[in-house]
Amino acid sequence: MTGIKIVTPIGMLGYGYSEALLYKGLAMGAKAIIVDSGSTDSGPQKLALGESTCPREAYVRDLAPILDACWHHSVKVLIGSAGGDGSNAHVDDFLDIIQEYSLRKKYKFKVIKIYSEIDKNVLHEAFDRGEISPCGAVPELEECEIDAATRVVAQMGMEPFVEAMNDHPDFDIIIAGRAYDPSPYAAFCYANGYTDLGNIYHMSKIMECGGLCSLPKSKEALATLWHDKFEITPLDPLSRCTAQSLAAHTLYEKARPDLLAGPGGILDVRSVTYTENSQDGRSCIGSGAKFIPASPYTVKLEGAKTIGYRTIVMGSIRDPILISAIDHYLPEVEKYVHSKCDNCELVFHVYGKDRTTPLPSVARILEQEVFILVEAKSSTQAAATMAASAARIALLHGPYPGQKATAGNFAISLTPLEIPLGQVSEFNIYHLMQVADPISLFPRTDVILGSDKTVEREPDFGFSLIKATKNETILEPKAKVPVSFSNGFSKLPSSSKDGKVYLHTLAKIIRSKNAGPYEVTFDIIFYDNASLERARASNQLIPEVLGPLYNVEPEKIIACMFYEQANAFKFTIPRWAPTGGFGEIDLHASQQHVPLMFIPV
Repeated sequence: MTGIKIVTPIGMLGYGYSEALLYKGLAMGAKAIIVDSGSTDSGPQKLALGESTCPREAYVRDLAPILDACWHHSVKVLIGSAGGDGSNAHVDDFLDIIQEYSLRKKYKFKVIKIYSEIDKNVLHEAFDRGEISPCGAVPELEECEIDAATRVVAQMGMEPFVEAMNDHPDFDIIIAGRAYDPSPYAAFCYANGYTDLGNIYHMSKIMECGGLCSLPKSKEALATLWHDKFEITPLDPLSRCTAQSLAAHTLYEKARPDLLAGPGGILDVRSVTYTENSQDGRSCIGSGAKFIPASPYTVKLEGAKTIGYRTIVMGSIRDPILISAIDHYLPEVEKYVHSKCDNCELVFHVYGKDRTTPLPSVARILEQEVFILVEAKSSTQAAATMAASAARIALLHGPYPGQKATAGNFAISLTPLEIPLGQVSEFNIYHLMQVADPISLFPRTDVILGSDKTVEREPDFGFSLIKATKNETILEPKAKVPVSFSNGFSKLPSSSKDGKVYLHTLAKIIRSKNAGPYEVTFDIIFYDNASLERARASNQLIPEVLGPLYNVEPEKIIACMFYEQANAFKFTIPRWAPTGGFGEIDLHASQQHVPLMFIPV
């Protein structure tokens, strides 16, 4: 009845967490610390340029308490997608951090590293056999893109982890390259005798984000898994998991809410039930998920390439005459740049322009300031900087009808005036590849890191950080939200002129998020079933209404459906461009939800 317990201190290694709450999870019986470290959300530069999601110092900071716990409490550690992209170099970077820290603290660990980069010859051969296909709203792969990619990784399933643990049961740490986010969680459970793939993958899907499934969302979480169910407990005393918050997070970042594809099969959550723990008032139990094996087995490939160099210019405009004409002025700036510079591309990002009020009040005129970010791209850094400089000069000194401010049009706050950003990159491979063996693509090595002269293990190490919990009060989610936020939200218009209410009045969550580099998914989590049914009856959450909000043809919408377990609605569209490329407007796509808020119902 005790099950097996796993603690996750943060949904993304390098983002920071509470050391005390990590040890609280260990005190509650966790046998493993499992952390994800990767995502395509933060852009293609990791694969294309070898960058990492976080600075090395952030990984050193986050790994230190984990390594302390691993030594003193003999807890297993599994980390997936090292460095953000899971490239071989980033796996080795993590081993270097472990080695440096272990030598300093006199620890000694058996570490298994698993690589995920794929040899391009393997990709060419699979391409020739017709075994590579698009993943979602992705163009067909052109063979030239294989060679154009700086490097290509594949998302490993749980199988390489399971084999490593079975072959080396005395391991301390596994550092893996690019992995399907739930893989290390599912693997640890499977290797410990829990074989219901639906149950373990469902728990893993939720836990890979740590306490993000709680209300208010938090960082640290503890999972308890049994053979037929699992329980998630946020470790932040101000947070709790509810049936709806767990169900809502199950569909997070996925194109569909009900069938979640991954390596080797599909997680079917259509028959899942969620039960809140009445004893502690903070935990929630999930059960009933099924795993549908797929044949052939496929892994997702991720690759990125460089496409030139970028320089940016930033500044703002306060002159109301120019602001009113900005949509006509910027094309003239672009014409000027192209007359002075060859082989360049420009993108203007305009922030703060109130397009709904052509003639604002004097008070609005005095407070309005429009910010402009100019991106210039060319084949060399010097050429990109030349184009950005020409754009700055045109913005600053160009004439326009009715001009009164002849000293200059553009408020510049930073020097250097042009800011070179180096190479620009973009995703060019996000495809599924058939594999006969889910392990052979992912070579592994076991190494001994640390000191031969080790310090004595201290069973009480770290537990002094845990605060007493006897007098903690479980607060409602609103207790963690500043009052000013609540008051500000209440000022939003709640109804349209025809008496209909706006959608935001019926929903506790309205969010947008990348679902991989080529899709954006939207989730509306209603307060209750009555609110959901009211929205359904309005006939406003349909492709014909939603598509035009995002300049997407209704027939190209990927998913558009209600999910009653979470009192939710989800729809997914093709992304305007692959994540993080030239001209990006929202790297995470997390601020694209606003048009949904004001759909009249």
